[in-house]
This record gives sequence, C-alpha cells and structure tokens, in this order.
Amino acid sequence: LCLTVSTVGLGLGSLMRLTRPDKAAPPMKVALLMPIYNEVPWYVLGNARSMLEELRARGGAHDYAMFILSDTRDDTIARAEQDSIRALQATLSPGLKIYYRRRAENTDRKVGNIAEWVQNWGADWPAMLVLDADSKMSGRAIARLSDALARDPNAGLIQSCPQLIGAQTVFSRMQQFANGVYGMALAEGLARWTGQEGNYWGHNAIIRTKAFAASAGLPHLRSLTGRDQLIMSHDFVEAGLLRRAGWSVRVLPRIRGSYEETPPTLIDHIQRDRRWCQGNLQHLRLLSTRGLRPASRFHMFHGAMSYLASPIWFALLVMWALMGQGGDASVLT
Repeated sequence: LCLTVSTVGLGLGSLMRLTRPDKAAPPMKVALLMPIYNEVPWYVLGNARSMLEELRARGGAHDYAMFILSDTRDDTIARAEQDSIRALQATLSPGLKIYYRRRAENTDRKVGNIAEWVQNWGADWPAMLVLDADSKMSGRAIARLSDALARDPNAGLIQSCPQLIGAQTVFSRMQQFANGVYGMALAEGLARWTGQEGNYWGHNAIIRTKAFAASAGLPHLRSLTGRDQLIMSHDFVEAGLLRRAGWSVRVLPRIRGSYEETPPTLIDHIQRDRRWCQGNLQHLRLLSTRGLRPASRFHMFHGAMSYLASPIWFALLVMWALMGQGGDASVLT
C-alpha cells in the first residue's frame, strides 16, 4: 500500500512536467502478433481490421503486417477462423497484409505460440508488437510505440499501459472506472522509478525481435513430483531475461490509445486471478537465477507478495480478534 501511494504521488508530480517533442524515427518493419485460442473469430478479426485500416489511413514510415496465430483446438471454430480470414483478406484495402497460421499442437500455450513465430518468421521482422485476443490499439498508439523502439537502439521492450474498455456489467464498470481515475498516475509513477528497469505485462508492448530471440527463451520448471511445468506468468520473466542481456525495458504510460477488456464478473476475475497467483508464486523459485538485475528480482518478488500478503493479513486480523481489547480479555493469554 505504501509503495502504491508513493508511486501515485510520484506519477502526479511527473504528469505536471512537459515533455519534449521527439525526433523523427527511422523506418522499421513491425509485425502485429495476435495469439488466439478458441475465440469468436469475427470479434478478433474486427479489431485486427480496424487497427490495420487506421495505420493505413495514418501513413508513416513503418511497414506493418498482422499475424493471427491460432492455437484453437476446436475444429468448428478453426473452420470459422479460416473462412473469416479469407473474407477479410478479400475486402482489406490494397497494401494491407494479414496472415493466418494455426498450430497442429499448442505446445507451451501462448509462450510456445510466440516462440514458434519467432523461430520461423522473426528474422524478417525487426520488431513485433504482441497483442491479446481482446486487445485493441489505435493507429497513433502503434505508431508511437514503433517510433520509440526505432529511436532507441538499446531498447529491448517498450510497454504501453492499456486502458480498460467495453465494460457491460456493474463489476466490470467499477474496474474500468478505477482504472480511469488513478491508472494513469500509477503508470506514470511506475515508469519514473523503474526507468530502464521496467516490466512486461504480456501484451500491448513492442519488442525487438532479435533481443527476444537471443535472450528471452524460457525453461521449464521441475515440480515437486518431478514433472516439467510451464512458467505461467512468463512476461515478468521475459522482461528480466531481456534486462540480464543488457537490453532496456521501458514503460511509456503517456501513449494513449492502448486498450484491453476486463473480466465481466467477479467469478471470471477470480478465475483469472487464480492463474496469475499460480504464475506469480512460481517466480519465488526464480529469484536466485544468476545474472538477474535487482529490479527484475523485485518485480517478481513484489508480484508474489501481492498474493502472499493476503493470508498474512488475514492471520493478523484473526490474532487481533482473539487478543481482544486488553491482556485480561485475550484468549491467547
């Protein structure tokens, strides 16, 4: 709580400062990667189309292409994906490029999906902008991320700060409102104190492909039963590996136009949080990894503590309740 309040305070102070205009950026080829898994095809492709059309209308020096990387297991949905892709390709404006690939096996889930693209196509694309199935970015936001990476040869990853959109339920509207009220200040403060030692949140970020290919490959963890486990919250670890190799990881919160959706109900939120909890607790086993920067270890430790603090806090509440108002009334004495 103290760290969050301090970060927001730092962010509010930083937002009052004016920024200098940026220099022109050299042209670069940028691949927009959208991994999908049993999604509604026309919803995902609608976002993909709007991003490509907006980039075309905006113009600029960079060359963009969209890659739909399917890990869909349901054959009916896969056929719908393929039909939708053909229809989209036939109606896109001239010059726009969208490619579709479906893996036969979804080895290592999203991590394996991105890794397979890097191995087979990454050499032709100096930069990749990783999206989620529910991600949407404006053409201006994509162009500003591309410009930032092109201007900074030491940058391995530049993360935007997505805003929540599309809320339809009371719960999701509350999340979206909170994000709109203090999300910008929190992100700005985080960007200020992390500097070149920022973090990665798994999507809506641009990555230098050669840096990622050379340094961010993920091992499997060995479970207590001797089985291999996939690192679930891979994004924190990938950021740490990029920093270990000497690449900077930056957060640019002032880039507006980066969006994602939020779970519509409390149950959906809990299910997502359970996955995040499992992944963040895995990071405790990686803290002793050789070569990691102190800031990278802190990001992983802080993520784990955000979940471990809850049972600790609950235990304190139980102890205070049992202690009563004084020593004579305490059931512990």
